[in-house]
Amino acid sequence: MTSKRVQLAQTEETLAAWGLESLQAVIAIDSQSDERSETLPSSQGQRDLSAFLQDFFQKLGYTPEIDEFANLLVPIPSNVSHAQVPTIALMAHLDTSQGTQAIPELLKTPAWDGQNIHYPANPRLQVSVDEYPQTRIFLGEDLLHGPGDAPIGLDDKLGMTQLMVMARLLAENPSIEHGEILLVFRPDEEIGRMEVIQSLAEQLQKRDVKFGYTADGLDPFEVNVENFNASRVRVTFQGQPLALQGQHLRQIDYDLEGVKSHGATAKAEGYRNAIRLTSEILRQIPNQQVLPVRFQSNVTSEVNATLSLLLHATSAAELETLEQQVSGAFETVFSPQKKRGAQWAVLQRQDVQSAEAYTDEVSRAFQMVAQFLQSEGGPSPLLSEDSEGFEGYSNPYFIDQKAQQATLDFRIRDFSPEQRKAREEHVTTLAARQEHAVAEVAQQYINMGPALEPYPQLLAWAQDAAQTIGQTAVRQPIRGGTGVDPFLERGIPVANMGTGYFAPESEKEFTSLQSLVRHILWHVQLAHHIAQQYV
Repeated sequence: MTSKRVQLAQTEETLAAWGLESLQAVIAIDSQSDERSETLPSSQGQRDLSAFLQDFFQKLGYTPEIDEFANLLVPIPSNVSHAQVPTIALMAHLDTSQGTQAIPELLKTPAWDGQNIHYPANPRLQVSVDEYPQTRIFLGEDLLHGPGDAPIGLDDKLGMTQLMVMARLLAENPSIEHGEILLVFRPDEEIGRMEVIQSLAEQLQKRDVKFGYTADGLDPFEVNVENFNASRVRVTFQGQPLALQGQHLRQIDYDLEGVKSHGATAKAEGYRNAIRLTSEILRQIPNQQVLPVRFQSNVTSEVNATLSLLLHATSAAELETLEQQVSGAFETVFSPQKKRGAQWAVLQRQDVQSAEAYTDEVSRAFQMVAQFLQSEGGPSPLLSEDSEGFEGYSNPYFIDQKAQQATLDFRIRDFSPEQRKAREEHVTTLAARQEHAVAEVAQQYINMGPALEPYPQLLAWAQDAAQTIGQTAVRQPIRGGTGVDPFLERGIPVANMGTGYFAPESEKEFTSLQSLVRHILWHVQLAHHIAQQYV
């Protein structure tokens, strides 16, 4: 049964003003999670944001509850008498990914004409409808974005904002019928700290929550009821001394910046990490006179890295020619990516007298990367930047080097558990062919699809609510995860709803005021629609 559209006392201009006010307030609070931290939650900023939200909801007349891990619960009491209306949870996460920049004020591009957006801190970015056709849906709308030098945290502060304004609307429009709603704001979703929400899941079970939605999707009006199966394969290389005698040697250190994006949008946005870019550079110089001897992926932005190459030649003249060849390879590989944010720079160069201080762990890591990229007969597609829809991928994404040891991490994603296992075996088989290398597999999360199959109403309700406000909600898979396993384990089915923005976890992130308003209305209509199914 499709419900009638809710009538609000506020205009859409008022909703836009409220949305902008709330989004700017939460964007200004740095709440990055920190995988290296041993605290729960992993950062003080998440506690600060939780406290800000607690105060926000108290001022609206609600009675928010906060626990020792900064989980925030905001009960919105039912205003219908029918006992069968289920309690639903609407959720967002407090943390943003590492590398996110808190900014005091969003920048605005009014009535966007589809031409390049002006990012004052990063003028080399070229974000236009021609470059990114998927942004056409925002044409003519008032864009909200950052200065262009870092992500601003729309994942998941956009979903958070939509729930904040929804709660404000329900408080000021008591005639909108709805059942009991529990707003949930949880920490450390980005780093998968499930221990911080085990007690939260128990609380939801005790409160008899029947259904839930996370407001954490990307595309406008997408509804997700399945996600990747995920694991990580880590290959550890023990370094051995380099055997280079009587050579002319030069070490050149580089700073590399790749093309940022979330794995969900890697193909559409041209994701390139420094590992792939370096491998392509080395392939341009097949004579083995250039060896990677230092490589460290950036902890806060995995697509970036520092790289040291050791050039060795039989004469000084040949060494100069070789360096020119290397510079040409950098330009060949990086030039097509510059408009999307990639760049490289020489940090320093020095001639060295001996190779005794160098070991080969990074060189052999890149030998494995080359074999991986050129392997035939393995899972397809290989890389996230070649994968979309229900396709999986296997990405070499991070190298960490310490004390003559390098670890090379592969991100394994697939909707099929069998295909995920095949991808793991593909990488571990390649690793077994490497000398002084050991591979280990760590499972991360599983597809929520089987657990949600008995609850088709989650998708139907969201689609019907969207239709009532003149929008079309589309079922799509999550090309990632949402961290809802503890809820599913307790019999609480949780789907995911899109929030409507571009370029997650990238310096190019943006949404629009109009999209923000549409999604606020979607949440209000959903709460009303569910109640109407039972009244």
